[in-house]
Amino acid sequence: MTSLLQFHGYSGSICILWLPKLHRSIPGHAADCIPERGVLVEIKATDNDVGTFGEVNYFFTDDPDHFSLDKDTGVILLTARLDFEITQRYTLTVIARDGGGEETTGRVRINVLDVNDNVPTFQKEAYVGALRENEPSVSQVVRLRATDEDSPPNNHITYSIVYASAFREYFDIRVSEGYGVISVNHPLDYEQLDNGVIYLTVMAKDAGNPPLNSTVPVTIEVFDENDNPPTFSKPSYVITIMEDIMAGATVLFLNATDLDRSREYGQESIIYSLEGSSHFRINARSGEITTTSLLDREAKSEYILIVRAVDGGVGHHQKTGIAMVNITLLDINDNYPTWKDEPYFINLVEMTPPNTDVTTVVAVDPDLGENGTVVYSIRPPNKFYSINSTTGKIRTTGVLLDRENPNAQEAELMRKIVVSVTDCGRPPLRATSSATVFVNLLDLNDNDPTFQNLPFVAEISEGLPAGSSVFQVVAIDLDEGPNGQVTYRMQVGMPRMDFVINSTSGLVTSTIVLDRETIAEYYLRVVASDAGTPSRSSTSTLTVKVLDVNDENPTFFPAIYNVSLPEDVPRDFKVVRLNCTDADIGLNAELSYFITGGNHDGKFSVGYRDGVVRTVVSLDRETVASYTLILEAIDNGPTGNRRTGTATVYVTVLDVNDNRPIFLQSSYEVSVPEDIPAASSIVQVKATDADEGINGRVWYRIVKGNEHNHFRINPSTGLVMRGVRPLDREQNSSHILEVEAYNTEHGPMRSSVRVIVYVEDVNDEVPVFTQRQYSRLGLRETAGIGTSVLVVRATDRDTGNGGLVNYQIVSGAEGKFEIDESTGLITTIDYLDYETKTSYLMNVSATDQAPPYNQGFCSVYISLLNELDEAVEFSNSSYEAVIMENIPLGSEVLRVQARSIDNLNQITYKFDPNTNAQALSLFKINGVTGVITVKGQVDREKGDFYTLTVVADDGGPKTDSTAKVTITVLDENDNSPQFDITSDSFVSVPEDIAVGKRVALVLARDPDAGSNGQVTFSLTSGNIGQAFEIRTTNDTYGEVFVARPLDRELVDHYTLRIQASDGGVPPRRKEHTLRVNILDVNDNPPVIESPFGYNVSVSENVGGGTAVVQVRATDRDIGLNSVLSYYITGGNEDLTFRMDRVTGEIATRPSPPDRERQSFYRLEVTVEDEGNPSLSIRPVGETEETELEEDMEVPW
Repeated sequence: MTSLLQFHGYSGSICILWLPKLHRSIPGHAADCIPERGVLVEIKATDNDVGTFGEVNYFFTDDPDHFSLDKDTGVILLTARLDFEITQRYTLTVIARDGGGEETTGRVRINVLDVNDNVPTFQKEAYVGALRENEPSVSQVVRLRATDEDSPPNNHITYSIVYASAFREYFDIRVSEGYGVISVNHPLDYEQLDNGVIYLTVMAKDAGNPPLNSTVPVTIEVFDENDNPPTFSKPSYVITIMEDIMAGATVLFLNATDLDRSREYGQESIIYSLEGSSHFRINARSGEITTTSLLDREAKSEYILIVRAVDGGVGHHQKTGIAMVNITLLDINDNYPTWKDEPYFINLVEMTPPNTDVTTVVAVDPDLGENGTVVYSIRPPNKFYSINSTTGKIRTTGVLLDRENPNAQEAELMRKIVVSVTDCGRPPLRATSSATVFVNLLDLNDNDPTFQNLPFVAEISEGLPAGSSVFQVVAIDLDEGPNGQVTYRMQVGMPRMDFVINSTSGLVTSTIVLDRETIAEYYLRVVASDAGTPSRSSTSTLTVKVLDVNDENPTFFPAIYNVSLPEDVPRDFKVVRLNCTDADIGLNAELSYFITGGNHDGKFSVGYRDGVVRTVVSLDRETVASYTLILEAIDNGPTGNRRTGTATVYVTVLDVNDNRPIFLQSSYEVSVPEDIPAASSIVQVKATDADEGINGRVWYRIVKGNEHNHFRINPSTGLVMRGVRPLDREQNSSHILEVEAYNTEHGPMRSSVRVIVYVEDVNDEVPVFTQRQYSRLGLRETAGIGTSVLVVRATDRDTGNGGLVNYQIVSGAEGKFEIDESTGLITTIDYLDYETKTSYLMNVSATDQAPPYNQGFCSVYISLLNELDEAVEFSNSSYEAVIMENIPLGSEVLRVQARSIDNLNQITYKFDPNTNAQALSLFKINGVTGVITVKGQVDREKGDFYTLTVVADDGGPKTDSTAKVTITVLDENDNSPQFDITSDSFVSVPEDIAVGKRVALVLARDPDAGSNGQVTFSLTSGNIGQAFEIRTTNDTYGEVFVARPLDRELVDHYTLRIQASDGGVPPRRKEHTLRVNILDVNDNPPVIESPFGYNVSVSENVGGGTAVVQVRATDRDIGLNSVLSYYITGGNEDLTFRMDRVTGEIATRPSPPDRERQSFYRLEVTVEDEGNPSLSIRPVGETEETELEEDMEVPW
C-alpha cells in the first residue's frame, strides 16, 4: 500500500491542504512549516477477521527522525521541524499487523515544498573597488555575488544600490552570469569626494513572496588624476623693498592653490622654483621668497622674477602655474661721497693776490635726490683759502702767501688744503677720506741766507795732522733755486791762515798741526751768500778751542810696601796709605786706585780716590797667612788712552787662638756584636785645630750617653773601646754617645760629635705564630685564581736575618693554594670545586733566615661554600619537530629538558628575546616543564620553518645555556587558487584569427606547497563548439588558445568560465570569467535579395526622376563592412538612368527615355561594401522602352 502525501506551506502558518483517511492509498499535501506534533495523515488498514485477529496495529519499519506513528489509530505525526534545504522528500514504510501476526506493508511519500525562509547571503562581508577619476564609463568596477539556499523562484536574486555617499546617479548595477556588476556611467571627480572614497550599500533581494533581502557595504576608492594645475592668486606681483634689506629676509609669501585634493597631485605636492636672479630664492614648499645676499640699488634697482609652481605629476602629466614678481629697490643713503682725481697738485706763486682761482675739486655720490647731493668744506679751516660749498671751486683769501713763512703750521696750511665732503641725506654721510690739494708755492728771492749753527765754539785736539776737519758750517736760504743756493768764504784780513773753509759744503779744516801750548783758541769770521740777483749774504763767528792730550803716566813713591798685623784686627782697619802723582792736568791728572792682584779672598780694599788700603772683613791666619797685593793707579784720560802706574804691598798675618777643634765627621756610626770583649776597639774619632803650637793641641772625653760605663775613650787619640760592663742587645739595641774635643780645660774652644753604637743581635729566638690554628669558613667555590684567603702571622724577636720569617705550606694544599713567603698571605692558585672537595686542612711553617734557621708551625682550616657555578646543560644541543599547519591551539610540539650539577635551584625555561618575533607569536614554552605548545594560528603560507632559541637558567652567574629548536610546518591544502588581478577578463579578437593563436592569459596562484599549490586550468562552461582550449604553464599560468575557426556571424561573443584547481586531495577550485568578443572581418560579400535579377518596363517620355526599380542587397558583416553602396557600372552609356548610391533606387534622368532611339537597356549594377578591402557583387539589368509601356528587364 502506497500513500502519497504532499505539503505546501507558508512561513508561520499550518496549511494542511488534503488529509483524507485512506485504506490503501493516502495522498496528502502539507507545508514544511507544520509545527511539531501536527497530524500529517491517517493510515487505515482493514482486516476482515473478527475479534483480536481483526485488530490492526501500525509500525514504521525503521525509526524516522521527524515522524511518529500512532500504532492504534495509524495517525502519522510530525515530531521535528522540516527543512526543505536539507531534505526535499521522505519515504516512510508502514507495517500493519493484526492480532494473529499477519502483516502487510505500505509506503508513504512526503514531498517537502520550499518556502522563502532564507535570506540572500553575500559571499563577502564587504567589497572594495577602485577606479581613476575622469575615467570614461567603466563596465565593471566591482563584481559581487549573493546566494539564496531556497529553490526557484525564491532564490532568484536581483541587486540594487540603496545608498551612495556621493554620485548616486553615476552608478549602475546589473546582473551578469549570476553576479551583480557595479559599473560607472559618468566620469567621477576626485575633488568632490571626502578622502577619495565613495561608500555604497548594495541590496540583494530574492523573488519570494514576501521577498527577503540583505545588504553589503561596498567601498569604491577613486584615485586622483592630475587634472588641475597650480594657480597663483594673481598673475603678477609688484612690491618694493628697501635696498638695505638683510640677507635671508622675507620678501614675499606666494601661495599657489591646486584643486586636486590628493597628496600626490594636490596642494601638498606643490614645489616652487624661482628664476631671474641669484639674489633671491624661494622655499620649495612654503613659497617664501627671501634674499640670498645683500642688495645694492646702485648696482641694480629692479628685479623681475619668474616663479613656477609645479604639482606632483610626472612627465607630461605634470602641471605648472607661473607668476611674475617685480621687485623695485628703494634708495637709502648708503653710499658715501667719493672723490674724483684725488689728490690734486697745483702750482701757485707766493704773494698771489686775493680771490685768485686755485682749483676745483669734484666728488660724486651714486645715491638719489638729497642722498646724492654733496656739500664741500675745508676741514680743518684754512685762512689762506676758501671754497664754494656747491661747486667745489677753491680761491685765495686776503691772507699773504709767503713761501718762506717760518711758522710750520701756517707753512703747511699754505701748501696743503684738506677738503671734506658730505651728502644731504638723513643722516648725512661724509666721504671716508678727505681730498688733499697740494699747493706748490713758486719762489721769489726775498730771504737772506741764515746760519743754522753759528756763532759756535768748536774744539779740536792738539797734534792732529793738517787737513783735519774742525767744523761744518750750515746756512740755509728759504728761497728756491739759485735764490736759495748758498756759498761760504772767510773774511779777508784774518791774522793767521791756520784754517780754510770749503765754499760749497762749509767744512772748516786745519792747514797746520795745532799746538795747544802755542795757541789755545782761534776766532774765525764766516760769510754766507746766495746766487740770486741781486745776491744777499750774512756773516757770523766760529770760535775754535785747541784741547789737551793725555801723555803722562801716574808714579808711586815708594813702589814697594811691607806690613805685619794680627789676624784679629777689626774691620776697616787702615793698613797703609799710598803716594802717587801725575804730571798731566785736568782729568788727565785725576787718579783712581785699584787692587789688581793678590786679593783673591777680598779681605782688603783701597780708597778709589785717597789711595788708603784697609781691611774689609776679619783676617784668618789659618786660611791665609800672608798676602802680596798689587795696586794700580789710573788717570782719567780719554777711554783707550788712559795711563797707569803700579805698586806692591806685602802683608804678613800673625796667629791668635781663635779656632776650636773640629771633628773630621759630623757623626760616627758603628755596629758591634753584643758579645764584643772588654777593651775591644769600637771606633776612632778624630778632631783637628787650625791654630798653631799649643793653640792647636786636641784632647778627647765622653760627656754623655755612657751612664752604665759600657764604653771608654783614649783622651789623646780619641779611640772608643768597650768599657767595664758588657753589651746586651735585648736591653738596649743601640747607644748614643756624645764625645767632646777641647784644647783647654776651660774656655770656649771645644766641640762635640755624636757617636752611635748599634748592638748586633745573635740568632737565638724561634718564630712564634699569633694563632695555633687559622680558619676561613665559607670560601666561595667560585673564587677566582689569586683570591686572597687569609693571612698567617709569625714573629721572631731576633733582628736582621734572624728576625726575618719566611712562610711555607708544608702539607694539605693539594695544589689549590700557595702562601706568600714574605707576607704569609694564602691565595688560590687553581679553581675550587665544592662538588670535588668541600674543605682543606693545611700545615704552615715559619722559618727565620739565619743559622740555625729556627722554625715554628701552625694549622690552617678552609671550608668551601657551595655556589651556582655549574652551567646548565640541555639533554640535546638542538631539537627538531614537525607539525601540520592549522594545528589546534595548545597542542604540544615537543619538550626540552636541562639539568645542573649544582642542583640548588629550580631550572626555568624561556625563549631568547632575540628569537624571531613571528615565532614568538606562535609558540610558548612552559617555564617549569620545558613543554613547547602552540599559542597562535600556524599557517604554513606565512612561515614553514621556525627556529627558536630556548634559554635554561638556574639563577647562577654562568652564562645561560641555550638550545636551538627547529620546527618544520607541513602543508595542508587549505588555500584555494586565487586569480591575479592581472588576469585577462575581457579580450577582443578578430574572427579570422588563426587556430592555435593565444588570445588571453590568466594567472592564478595557490600559496600551498607541493601538489597542493600546483594549479591547473580548465574551461568549465561557455566554450561553444569547443572553439577554445586552455593550457597550463608552470603550474601558474593559463593560456587560452583558439582551437577551431571562429565565425562572428555564427557566434559574436563567448563567456568562458575558467576553473583553476590545485593538486590537493580533495582539490580546491576557483573560477574566473573571461569574455571573448569576436571582432568582425569583412569576409561576407553583399547578397542581392532577388537572385534572378530584375525585369521592368517603363513608358517612354516619362518625366525625369521617375522611379524604375530598387535594387536591394544585404551583407552579414557589421559596421562599415556591412555599409553598402550601389553603382550602375555598365549599359547606361547615354546616361538615361541614374542610381541612388545609398538606397539602390534606379530612376530616369530629366531627359526622358526614347524608345525610337533605344528600346532595350541591359544595366550592369555593382553593389560594394565599405570594408577594407571591400567586397562587391555585379548583377545585370535590361530595359526595353517603346511608346507604349514597355518592359525593362534587369536580369542577373
